[in-house]
Amino acid sequence: MILFFREVVEVINLRIVYNYRYKVWELYHEDVNEMLAQDKNIYNLILVADSIAKLIKPSRVVFIPQEIIKEILINEYC
Repeated sequence: MILFFREVVEVINLRIVYNYRYKVWELYHEDVNEMLAQDKNIYNLILVADSIAKLIKPSRVVFIPQEIIKEILINEYC
């Protein structure tokens, strides 16, 4: 009998949120809880988040919409 065990690996979330006060999009790392980057153009910030997520696998880029509490998964790297 052969048993296979999957190693439980914690996935790091990179969150993109909108800052209403400064009118910019901000990228946060969930473990450090500090801002990594900010940009007025969300598409540029998604590209930055995607590049960082590829470097720190396993990770995923998560977008938090302005009026919805639910997170939207953009990319995931295992």
